Amino acid sequence: MQLDPAELQKIGSAIQKAQNILIITHKSPDGDTMGSGLGLYHSLKALGKNPVVSCIDPTPPDFAFMPEIETFQRGVEHINYDLFFIVDCGATHLTGQHEAFPELFDGSREVINIDHHPTNTRYGKYNLVVTNAAAATMIVYQMLADLELPITRDVATCLLTGLYTDTGSFMHSNTDVDAMLIGSKLLAKGANLRSISKEIFNTTKISTMRLWGRVLKNTYQTDEGVTMSVVTQKDFQETGADYSEMSGAVDYVNSVPNSLYSVILTERKDIVKGSLRTLNEDVDVSAIASQYGGGGHVKAAGFAVKGRLEKEVKWKVVE
Repeated sequence: MQLDPAELQKIGSAIQKAQNILIITHKSPDGDTMGSGLGLYHSLKALGKNPVVSCIDPTPPDFAFMPEIETFQRGVEHINYDLFFIVDCGATHLTGQHEAFPELFDGSREVINIDHHPTNTRYGKYNLVVTNAAAATMIVYQMLADLELPITRDVATCLLTGLYTDTGSFMHSNTDVDAMLIGSKLLAKGANLRSISKEIFNTTKISTMRLWGRVLKNTYQTDEGVTMSVVTQKDFQETGADYSEMSGAVDYVNSVPNSLYSVILTERKDIVKGSLRTLNEDVDVSAIASQYGGGGHVKAAGFAVKGRLEKEVKWKVVE
């Protein structure tokens, strides 16, 4: 992976000058945004800086194995920092800070935007946006390597967590040569692959099993070949599952043969979230998600709209 040398030089200079640095991850955090944010935190800390890593939402318990994940600050109290990193946020509203601190996105602050979503609007003063990267952590790794910044065992574990989760343990279609190459380099730096694979892909709570049972029970395929499922607020309540336990369910539904693409609609209070996946080379699910105000990648996308799910039953007379 090659990053823009001119942009890297500016970013390197900005990091050198800064002492107090805020790292912002996206709301409803996943492995990639947390891995990017916490990986940067450990590298900057090893460099002698004073970093703070923040998310407006709590970190999921499945990621408790990540080194010093407890350092995540809930929300942003102020923006009296020398430098800002915003990671894995394809749009400013995903930070949850666009209304409280709009000056973060008007070009007046030293903001470094690191992302891999095609929908990214390059809202940072400095932008490292690589849309063909499988994960934002790949870009973070390359930046650290190019600038010769610390990549410790903790940094490597955090970055590999993001890469491993965003590629579905290197099984998704976004797994390419760069993903495998950077993955191997992170392993060489001491990344704890055993903990990542065990805690993320080989540990399942009973509540998650019950929730996924609802997902599978509600799965059906439309006449157009779209595989769908729905999860209501009642399903979460009755199974005792958290919203974060839906992670990975859409990929399982997407395994149905001859599916054009898969969709899971999830009811969360007054919001309905849609998660889309496809293995079909002729389908761009980000274009579908964009019709509902969402976005993402060609093979994996999502959206959120206000509303609730309501079951519709149709009857017809047959001879």
